[in-house]
Amino acid sequence: MLPKYFFVIFAVLLSLLSANNLAQEQGEVSVKQLLETEETVEKRATEELPEEPPVRNTDIVIDPYERGQPQSAMAGFLSAVKDYDYELATQYMDFRNLSDSTAAFEPEELARMLHIVLRRTIWIDLEAISDLPTGNLQDGLPSYRELIGEIDSASGTIRLYLQRVPRSTDRVKIWKISNASVEKIPYLSQQYSYTEFGEWLSKHLPVKDFLGVELWQWVYFSVALVFYLCIAILVTYIASKLIARFNPETHVEYHRFLKGPVTLLLTILMSRLFVAESNVTLAVQAIMDGATILVFAWIWLFVRAIDLVKIKLSDRFIAQDKPLAVYLLRPASTVAKVIIVAVGTLLWFENLGFSATTLLAGLGIGGLAIALAAQKTVENIIGAITLYTSAPVKVGQVCQFGTTFGVVEEIGLRATRVRTINRTVVHVANAQFVDMQLENISEREVIAYRPLLFLKPDCQSKSVEGIIEDIANMLKAHDKIAATPHRVCLKGFTLHGLSLDVLAHVKTTDYDEYLVVINELNLKILDVIAQHGCQLNSTQAVEGIA
Repeated sequence: MLPKYFFVIFAVLLSLLSANNLAQEQGEVSVKQLLETEETVEKRATEELPEEPPVRNTDIVIDPYERGQPQSAMAGFLSAVKDYDYELATQYMDFRNLSDSTAAFEPEELARMLHIVLRRTIWIDLEAISDLPTGNLQDGLPSYRELIGEIDSASGTIRLYLQRVPRSTDRVKIWKISNASVEKIPYLSQQYSYTEFGEWLSKHLPVKDFLGVELWQWVYFSVALVFYLCIAILVTYIASKLIARFNPETHVEYHRFLKGPVTLLLTILMSRLFVAESNVTLAVQAIMDGATILVFAWIWLFVRAIDLVKIKLSDRFIAQDKPLAVYLLRPASTVAKVIIVAVGTLLWFENLGFSATTLLAGLGIGGLAIALAAQKTVENIIGAITLYTSAPVKVGQVCQFGTTFGVVEEIGLRATRVRTINRTVVHVANAQFVDMQLENISEREVIAYRPLLFLKPDCQSKSVEGIIEDIANMLKAHDKIAATPHRVCLKGFTLHGLSLDVLAHVKTTDYDEYLVVINELNLKILDVIAQHGCQLNSTQAVEGIA
């Protein structure tokens, strides 16, 4: 027989594999960097040239493509390829003195190939590129060169440069991607081009992108995700059938757990392991490293795992005759789920590139205000825990607090709900309810019978004595009356007549049964009083309930 915890163990293993895969794939680019870089590209591409030169004795080159500085030239190239305007992108590339094999490619095709290589290898930080017309003279490179970045290839590391070259029209020095770097584009493209299917999709689908990810890539990876989802559904369906065959008594929630969060987690795991790496760009990698779906799957997994643990513990506590512990599981599981969601959200922010520590520090003052505002809520939660642990009343019991009398229907995290005898509902805050004087009616083992009897003053002492004796014998002989405590006596003389004190307890906790018994006793007492020639005073006998 397979253990019921198979599902939890299986899911946790998948989670660890997914986490390990995520750690291995972590790149240098995050969603935050992606957004910031796109914003910088757009800003620098549209930025007007400054009126004053940033460096003394250095003139800014006036250029229609803003190629006077390395940073603005690179920003112009990135802006052009971002809009898929490869004809414009060629204005930022130096095609002089190329080999015949490289020159055989159209300039626009070389720009497109370089775009793909850059998308798949390095995410260019424009802020690291000099914005001076002369470039960075302290980087150890020749004064006419500026480093763009380094790309790993099969033959070693290849460095891409911007180079200061004469403009073809007037020989004024401007910055372009160096011809030495352009010469390397066909070689790099062989290693970093898309798959044939990816190339076909990129050429036949509309040229659009979102967050740096092209439309064809969104389609490609979405279809792959659906494909792996179908496989995961099939695998978990077969696993569920096998579990049901070996252990037919497995709770239905375990099967739902397997077909829900475990299926989603398995889908993400397969999609991350078997996706074609040749179609993954840095923007795609940043989206994947953001792990939005993965974090959601983890949160869903552990939230549902808490439900499974709750079911398992509930069955165990019921078997051990500990119903109060079952009531405590609900608020405890709710608190655990809130913690899991909070931790998962912080991890998600970290994956996106935002600092969760900075976020928490920024929320420090706000958190203090929230803590003060949530003081009553915390008090009510503690009150709920106190009600579950000390259990002055339980769900389904009849109780009285203050002037309210009713049945406890629910003990929630914030308030306790009580159904009154008038069928109305009263909600009492737990912090207030736990401090009240609670009378638990349901926990009495018997119900007191205390009729108030007043005989007329003209009754003879022998008659009163006979009444007392007969009522006492009647109560002793009744099988529903407890033996002790038990008394009948002449209590005293009042304005209402001779007061008889009768105390007995009906052996039942069912109020309807109690009414049947005392109805029988009251009728017999009337007969006893009549038999001894006495009468009740004008003040009617009042039946009191303790």
